Amino acid sequence: MKIKPCLPVLLSLLAPAFAHATVTEQQWGEWYGNTGGMEFALSSDNQAGEKLTISCSNKKMVVAWQLPKEDYRATSDEGMSEVYLLINNEKYSLENETLLPGEAVPAQVAFEALKHTGAKDKLAFTAFQSGESKPFSASGLHDALKDITWQDCLDQP
Repeated sequence: MKIKPCLPVLLSLLAPAFAHATVTEQQWGEWYGNTGGMEFALSSDNQAGEKLTISCSNKKMVVAWQLPKEDYRATSDEGMSEVYLLINNEKYSLENETLLPGEAVPAQVAFEALKHTGAKDKLAFTAFQSGESKPFSASGLHDALKDITWQDCLDQP
C-alpha cells in the first residue's frame, strides 16, 4: 500500500486559516474596518445600499462615498467642489490643508467631530457634483475612534 503525500492537502486546508488570520477587520456598531497597523479605514453601509469610508493615509484623511450597484465612487481628495461631511446636517469641510498658518486643518476639525458622535447621530457625504448621500448611522464610530488621535491618522503610511 502506498501512502500519498499529505503535505499539499494539509497546506490547502491551512492556507485559508492563515489568510483569515491576517485579516484584522473589527466591528463597532454600524462601522467596520481597521484602525491600526498598516491600514486605517472605517466603513459603514446605509439602508440605501451606499457605503461611506473614512480612511487615513499619506498624511491625510479621505472620505469616500460609494454606490456599489452603480459602480460609482466619489472621494474628498479627487478635486470635487463643495465637498463636505455632514454630521447631523452640520457641514464639515474635508480639506487637508489650511490657507492660513496657525489655522485648524478642516479635515482635523471633521475628524474630532467624528470622534464625538453618538449612536443617534447621522452622517452624510455631499459634493456639488454628486449631491448628498442618504444618511449613515454614527453608531459605533465613537468607539472605533476613541483611542485614535489626529496624529495617528497623519502617521498612517
